[in-house]
Amino acid sequence: MNLLTAYIPMDRRQAIVNNIELPEQTRGTALFADISGFTPLTGALAQELGPRRGAEELTRQLNAVYNALITQVHDYSGRVLTFTGDEIT
Repeated sequence: MNLLTAYIPMDRRQAIVNNIELPEQTRGTALFADISGFTPLTGALAQELGPRRGAEELTRQLNAVYNALITQVHDYSGRVLTFTGDEIT
């Protein structure tokens, strides 16, 4: 089970651990968001502002995008499953 935990949503893991029966089927929607141009943006910010300030600005911009996406997901009773690089699922 430990090898698979990264691929199983938290609510599913909790149900399995607590021996709660899960439905065989469920309806839902998935959002996969990946930031277009992330690598060039990272390079441009590092070149323009220097590595440290560039990383800080990149973090500020990513937080703004992620906060907007996460708010929408939560507004519809959704759950964020993973963050991978600049991608949110």
